[in-house]
Amino acid sequence: MKNIKLVSIWNPKGGQGKSMLAINLAAASIEIGIKPMVICQDQQGTSINYFREGNLNFEVLGEIPQEKPDVDIVFFDHQASDWEVPSTHLLVMPLKPARDQYATYIDALKRAKTKNKEVITVVTGGQAHRKSEKSTTAYLKEQGAFVIPSSGVFSRASEDYRSIFDSSMNKAYKVGERRREISKILGAILLKQSDNSQN
Repeated sequence: MKNIKLVSIWNPKGGQGKSMLAINLAAASIEIGIKPMVICQDQQGTSINYFREGNLNFEVLGEIPQEKPDVDIVFFDHQASDWEVPSTHLLVMPLKPARDQYATYIDALKRAKTKNKEVITVVTGGQAHRKSEKSTTAYLKEQGAFVIPSSGVFSRASEDYRSIFDSSMNKAYKVGERRREISKILGAILLKQSDNSQN
């Protein structure tokens, strides 16, 4: 049986872009022939709401399935306020670079590191005109973080519960740049070794 790569998208702080990343990383997977699944562990059910609207070309479940799914990669969309470090080896940690939100990320990152987790950091929605956010973003980028700038394309896609990879978004402003950014994160995920892939 094939391996399934397991990826947790986790940050105890709400509003950091966990569901946005889960949905769009799964959509990016489809683009390159990888079959994804999203497991929504958020009580708000954001990813589930996307799926119920019927505009996604992959499955989103509200719980871990009892039988092994026929997929290549599973993205766990974790809920806010969940300080328990996920069991998966690979974590994607999104954050907004505002000072208070960055502090929460640092606390969570320390917990992840004590458990020897592999972490991919993604800065989301930073405001370039705010000096502190700009410097935090620049610092994290130097440390290897990915950056997804604040962009109306995500808001436009979310209005119809779509990913930015949906064909209806093809003419959206700077959608090509945002798609490339998401795809680069996916590429980094696929290159990482996952010591708990399901066999």
